[in-house]
Amino acid sequence: MGSGIDTRLVCGFLNAGKTTYIQDCIFNDFFHRYGSVLILCFEEGEQSYDLEGLQRYRAAVAYYDRAEPIADFCARAIAAHQPDRIYVEMNAMLPELRQQLPDTLDITFVTLWMEWATLGLYMANWRQLIAAMVSEAQQVTFRGCPSKAQLAPWANAFRLMNRKAVYLRQDPMGYHERAFDLFLPYSLDSDSIEVAERDYLAFCLDAADHPEHYDGKRICFPDPVELRHDGPDRAAKVGRVVMTCCMADLQFMGFPLTGDQPREGWFTLEAQGCTAKQGGLLLAPKRLMPAKPSATPILSAGVTVQSHTNSDGLSKELG
Repeated sequence: MGSGIDTRLVCGFLNAGKTTYIQDCIFNDFFHRYGSVLILCFEEGEQSYDLEGLQRYRAAVAYYDRAEPIADFCARAIAAHQPDRIYVEMNAMLPELRQQLPDTLDITFVTLWMEWATLGLYMANWRQLIAAMVSEAQQVTFRGCPSKAQLAPWANAFRLMNRKAVYLRQDPMGYHERAFDLFLPYSLDSDSIEVAERDYLAFCLDAADHPEHYDGKRICFPDPVELRHDGPDRAAKVGRVVMTCCMADLQFMGFPLTGDQPREGWFTLEAQGCTAKQGGLLLAPKRLMPAKPSATPILSAGVTVQSHTNSDGLSKELG
């Protein structure tokens, strides 16, 4: 933690629930017993703050009117209110705002709110923007999602954007639960695990979090995987190229191999899993056979969404 004012950054698109979240945090916390709160608001949506209610909790709101530089606005509001804690309500369409906040704000927590009704639209049109926000968030909440099953197709995409974030689903009645359960298409109780091409992303995500699940197990890749000499040490790794959000965001997701592996190319692989001393999963090859390159050289982490626009919604957002 830095030496500045404790600051919570709440970001998301218009009407994603940011105002309600901030107000609920203040009304259901005991921080007012110890200090005051300032909300720096960089948008005005349909939901307004209860200014009288906030005042009872030693909280105030300062609205940015675009009449001055962001840093100057923040400095003026902080000087006027002398807060002990700050909430910043940030519209996702202002991704450069965070870089313009003054150093006196010590951002200790970042939460992103996504409205379920517009999730497909925004993922189709602004997927890179969403990926950038998710990568900096500690918590991501999908607001108004009727069921957990409806979020399942998005699980791999969001978990690859940020594997450490907490993902929550808020249903239309306000109930919260964990958004994603990682479904493994094979049994961890078996001593032998077969990882087909369609299962590779699930395998990678689970192995990254829990390499011990595969320690001592026989792991087979019947579909071709790529062997590369990757990184500064040119270590042999086997894996696949994955697209997290778009063609500009490709990454090779692989696992190091033990032993001397001079070749590169595509192979089918049978290996034994083991946990590295520094953590992570190692694969000890038992059978490495040359194969033709995969017909789908790039694996997509997300569902395919038809790109479309809603002129009314987009003009309102951009305005």
